[in-house]
Amino acid sequence: MKLIADSNVPSDVVDLGQGVPFYGPPKEAILAATRALDKESGFKYSPDAGIGSLREAIARKLASENGVEADPGKSIMVTAGANQAFVNAILCITRPGDYVLVLSPYYFNHVMAIELAGCKPIVVDTDRNYQPLVERIGERITKRVKAIVLVSPNNPTGAVYAKDAIKEIGTLCAENDLCFITDETYEHFVYDDAQHVSALELDKGIEHTISLFSFSKSYGMPGYRVGYAVFPKHIYNEMLKVQDTLTICAPSPLQVAAEAAIKLGAAYPRQFIPRIEKVRKIFIERLSGLESAEMPVTKGSFYFLLRLKTKKNDWDIAKKLIEKHGVITIPGGFLAQGSPR
Repeated sequence: MKLIADSNVPSDVVDLGQGVPFYGPPKEAILAATRALDKESGFKYSPDAGIGSLREAIARKLASENGVEADPGKSIMVTAGANQAFVNAILCITRPGDYVLVLSPYYFNHVMAIELAGCKPIVVDTDRNYQPLVERIGERITKRVKAIVLVSPNNPTGAVYAKDAIKEIGTLCAENDLCFITDETYEHFVYDDAQHVSALELDKGIEHTISLFSFSKSYGMPGYRVGYAVFPKHIYNEMLKVQDTLTICAPSPLQVAAEAAIKLGAAYPRQFIPRIEKVRKIFIERLSGLESAEMPVTKGSFYFLLRLKTKKNDWDIAKKLIEKHGVITIPGGFLAQGSPR
């Protein structure tokens, strides 16, 4: 923000930084939230775990889109976005001093949440296409590790992980009594021949998997702050304690909006995919031929992460891109510890 406020920065910039959908919420969601504002369902607290009818709608969505049967009363919790769902999970399953494995490049909010909980993130590198190296993950598991975190489709790389890799990592978690935390915020954003596979499909009993979802991207409502977690029944009470401590509940009228949105199904975000694909193809065409950079072409989310062939500081390069060219980017150095350069 400091850079953008600088007098040297152009007032009209191209923002390639924060991942925000170009479209907004469905009209059904906006109307539902508006109607709820002056009703008890809108201005009072909802149950801590979320409005019952919304959790039931989420359960139906999980069954139809993700192939898993989840108990809306004991395995689903509505949160103030997927970020809060992650914090809930970490505070529920760890104690200060525990370790949590994350893949590099990682979603920085996850690492910050792990550190805020007094735990240590153990960064495991991926291959040159940002795909998991299951053997290396297995090598880093110790008695102090409590969870493995996966983000697919990935933020910040756009990588979509294969079903076999997700299955193998889930097996590692089951064999070592670890939680498998999967962030599936970008589940509807896959391109070409890629397919999103939910870890829940491979743990149908929901015994060790905690999956996180969001309305922010798919339904164009990042400012509404509504997400949800799906988790084993036996941690419900602990999840509820954390939820009550942090937020009590997600915003009530916006839960009503989320319920209206999820009833529209995957058809709502999918109508916008062709426009995203068009921009994506332009980006790939223009940047793939750069001699000064290596850009793995990934097939999910909104992101690409380039490897620059330079010894210059990435923050200096990002600053120059803003000041000289009016393009906002996010320096990759603090996302890619342990990743091949």
